[in-house]
Amino acid sequence: MSELQAQTESLCPHCFRRIPARRVIEGTSVYLEKSCPICGDLEKVLIWNAPRAYNEWSRSGGELAQNVLGQNCPFACGICQSHRQETCTAIIEVTHGCDLNCPVCFAAAEKAANPDPDPGRIAQMLQAVLDRSGAHPIQFSGGEPGMRNDLPELVGLARKMGFDHVQINTNGIRIAQDKDFSLALKDAGATDVFLQFDGISADVYQRLRGVDLLDLKLKAVERCAELEIGVILVPTLVRGVNDSQIGAIIQFAKKWIPTVKGVHFQPITYLGRFPDHPKNKDRILIPDILLAIQEQTAELKVENFVPPG
Repeated sequence: MSELQAQTESLCPHCFRRIPARRVIEGTSVYLEKSCPICGDLEKVLIWNAPRAYNEWSRSGGELAQNVLGQNCPFACGICQSHRQETCTAIIEVTHGCDLNCPVCFAAAEKAANPDPDPGRIAQMLQAVLDRSGAHPIQFSGGEPGMRNDLPELVGLARKMGFDHVQINTNGIRIAQDKDFSLALKDAGATDVFLQFDGISADVYQRLRGVDLLDLKLKAVERCAELEIGVILVPTLVRGVNDSQIGAIIQFAKKWIPTVKGVHFQPITYLGRFPDHPKNKDRILIPDILLAIQEQTAELKVENFVPPG
């Protein structure tokens, strides 16, 4: 027996047409139901598993405004007047290349990628951010930004243009292996690294990245501590792979304060290189993460967390 929670809009995962959708409650779960006029009825998708908490998050600004969507939303409007949040960090993709071949990469990045945008193009991107939203924090992303030898120069460019917070989204391999490169990033004005950090055991990296990276991850954190560069740990969470290490990752982060500034848990997105269509039982959702944090730590509770907005 299902209960209608709200009418909304979504995209067809096949033809990318904007289509009507319904959020329905079944038992203790919330699903998104939708049907495409071209592709037909679509499998309902689990989006939440605690209806009361979902309603609280919705009322306090945890979802987009409905019925006032811009003409182009959600295709190319960015953060428009129909959204309740403003820019918090602007992401600039400086490369499509990567020195890993992660089985779960949502970007499907690889070594043989398209040419990188030149510094002039990067400057245009940065200027567009300034013109549209001001000198918000910048994150250089990819691909793997460490593939670019001129990354320190790009950091310096951003700082000269007025951005006082420049973050590097990285797997940390070059930071761990190349002290001179890391020092150049520091001297250029890099404020912190958004470090891919999936767990505290080798088997996690074998499963998610195809290679044991644990020692390199630890070395990258040590390098940042040595150079006084801040670190945000970024675990990609996969049910049955590393969700049992959520508490241990938090404890690791605590040991590395003040270098480690926080942990940014990211539930896996089944896009890019992922070979199979995900099943609802495979999804790991925000309530799952909050409950795991509560169960695996002695200090944090579900009610300690509030939605953005």
